[in-house]
Amino acid sequence: MSRHFRFISRTVFVKNNNFESALTNLNRITRNDKIAAAIRRNEYYIKPCERRKQVDLERAKRMYGAGMAKKVNFLMRKSRPNPFPR
Repeated sequence: MSRHFRFISRTVFVKNNNFESALTNLNRITRNDKIAAAIRRNEYYIKPCERRKQVDLERAKRMYGAGMAKKVNFLMRKSRPNPFPR
């Protein structure tokens, strides 16, 4: 067996014939490495113009999500002064 890090991090050992926990670990590894998403993404051919639109949409969603997270973190701060003093 290889002692290479990438091999070990993607290896699931079955202990005491407990396949449920091994399957759970395998699903977690594939979800974290986004293997299933990559397989689904490459399942069908996508025209280059559609791929560009898809990439632009994903980029916009990431930027929007980052901006919203920044606003939410700002609003959740407790140490800011009251903007409407009486």
